Amino acid sequence: MKQNTYINASDFIESLQSMGLIIVSAREFEASKDLDRKRMMRKKALSLKEIVDFKLLPLKSKKGVESWISRGKIKSDEIFQEQTGQKRIMVLTSAIKRLGYGD
Repeated sequence: MKQNTYINASDFIESLQSMGLIIVSAREFEASKDLDRKRMMRKKALSLKEIVDFKLLPLKSKKGVESWISRGKIKSDEIFQEQTGQKRIMVLTSAIKRLGYGD
């Protein structure tokens, strides 16, 4: 049987801090995610990737969002394609709110 190895807690904390990491409670972590979601919902429109990354809809991929668009759950007048830059498909945040997933 392998013997347990112990380290000093302050050494562990210093090691984490040197890597830019901290320990927070689950409540604090969830609160910061909520702030990010609210910040994103203040925008006029979001890309499919932003919608998935910030979990603004109960979908796990861009394909899922595209499926909602093709099925009409997200209406055609609630999307547009960027004319400059990356030419991403954008979804109006009002569509997310209409579906009941905003704020």
